[in-house]
Amino acid sequence: MQMHNNVENNEVVRSTTEKIYYDQNNIEGQMLRYRTNSLSYKLGMGAILCSVLAAFISLNTLVWDSLVIIKILGNIIILLFGFLSVEKVKAYSKEFSYVLCGIGAVCIARIFWCPLEIMIWFAKFKENPDDPEVAKHLGPTITGDYQTQAYLPQDGNVRAIMAIVLLAITAGLFISAGVIGIIKAKKYSAYMATQDTTKGV
Repeated sequence: MQMHNNVENNEVVRSTTEKIYYDQNNIEGQMLRYRTNSLSYKLGMGAILCSVLAAFISLNTLVWDSLVIIKILGNIIILLFGFLSVEKVKAYSKEFSYVLCGIGAVCIARIFWCPLEIMIWFAKFKENPDDPEVAKHLGPTITGDYQTQAYLPQDGNVRAIMAIVLLAITAGLFISAGVIGIIKAKKYSAYMATQDTTKGV
């Protein structure tokens, strides 16, 4: 009789445990509940890395003037908001998923700033290396002694294309991370709306 009662108690505990921690009706929702959005996080971190590399190429090519402060501050803002957003999206934040998409759009706009400026002024440098206006836009890594000043290709077009490719990848990764984040956030929210979270589980 004692053994029979123990068996019944074990069955009750097992069925209760399965009911709380294992939702057979929505496996995907259950996985979202106990796993982070690692895909958006990885894509976002990859975007941040590409953004840094693109900024490095541009700042290494253009002359350092008053606009450099704006460019540097802009990149810092992108880094800070980008890192904050990927951390939030990792926890299924729909709002910050939209922020990632917005940062991606900003990175598309960045293609038409520094890289385009490099191409324009490098073309003028090739036409007339002694043009004093060129020195106001292109740094010594292009106009100076290549062997001592640069460790990237001296060709401004090559540098501009490298920056464009990196910024395009950056934008694609940010937007992809944001779109995936929005989709998963909606699924997560819909699943959690059906769950009893009053006990904090």
